[in-house]
Amino acid sequence: MRKLVTSVFILTLILGGFSMPAYATDCAKGTAIDRFGDWFCTLGKKQKRKDRILTSRKANRAVACAEKEAQELVQGA
Repeated sequence: MRKLVTSVFILTLILGGFSMPAYATDCAKGTAIDRFGDWFCTLGKKQKRKDRILTSRKANRAVACAEKEAQELVQGA
């Protein structure tokens, strides 16, 4: 049992290190987590409201990504 717990712990640490590069994508593309969040946020809403919500969320993600890239450029310079 101890070996199992240790191996699960080590596997978690190893896979945890790969999470950031896996989500480092282009700002214009949405990840699966973004799509799920958008779906959940618009669940049960009318189409007009869905369009406004999705546009707003996409714009907010683009702004956050641009700010993050700008911060990385400032820190790198």
